[in-house]
Amino acid sequence: MKLLLVDDHAIVTDGLQMLLQNEVGFTIVEKLTSGNFALAYLKQNEIDLMITDYSMPDMDGLVLVKQAKALKPNLKIIVLSMHDEAAMIKDMLSAGVDGYVLKKYAQQELLNAVHTVANGKQFWSEEVNKALLSSLQSQANENQPTERELEVLGLLAQEFTSKQIAEKLFISERTVETHRKNLMRKTGANNAIGLVRYAYAHRLI
Repeated sequence: MKLLLVDDHAIVTDGLQMLLQNEVGFTIVEKLTSGNFALAYLKQNEIDLMITDYSMPDMDGLVLVKQAKALKPNLKIIVLSMHDEAAMIKDMLSAGVDGYVLKKYAQQELLNAVHTVANGKQFWSEEVNKALLSSLQSQANENQPTERELEVLGLLAQEFTSKQIAEKLFISERTVETHRKNLMRKTGANNAIGLVRYAYAHRLI
């Protein structure tokens, strides 16, 4: 495989070269210091795998990945980054990266990442996997009705009006309507009938 290394710090690309130079089946064909240089090189040359820093002086990694994939849809890309924020990682996933390695683990993980990606699979640092899992769990929790919303849902199923629900739960009608809107958003229902169907289907009432 032909490898392209991209990082604005020569010490990083030199270190990556030393790490990879003895790996059978891989050849580092170029080391570049900016995203624009990398894109210009990709236009003129065939590369199998690009290993790039996320934080470049002329563009961030997301822009580089999107433009590189547009130029070479089959190009495999591993991103090295200091960032483990779930939102950033999800953006990189959507852009089509094949691997995401935290810089602090690059020396231990990069060889494994290169071989994994070369074999058509994806590689993510363990902390990256944890961040993604935590984000998915939080998102799932956000879409779960709260206890108060379930109370409102139960009363709606019994055909109580918003005013009656407000009186029964000692809250304002406006709060009842807010709960109703949240329930419709979380359940995908379009009206009260849809809410009741959802409640019975999921055995919430």
